Amino acid sequence: MNRTEAKQDATDSRIKSLEAELERERMRSIVLEKMIDVAGRELGVDIRKKFGAKQSRK
Repeated sequence: MNRTEAKQDATDSRIKSLEAELERERMRSIVLEKMIDVAGRELGVDIRKKFGAKQSRK
């Protein structure tokens, strides 16, 4: 195996690792979204942040 092939193998391995990590984070995001939905329903409170809403000043 020459140097170019070794570099390509390392790059391919890195890409595969990053793709797996991305998939795990996507799944984590889905689980967190579901947890927020369930907690909001069970507590009867809207937990999600409302973007664009103005904060009150104290």
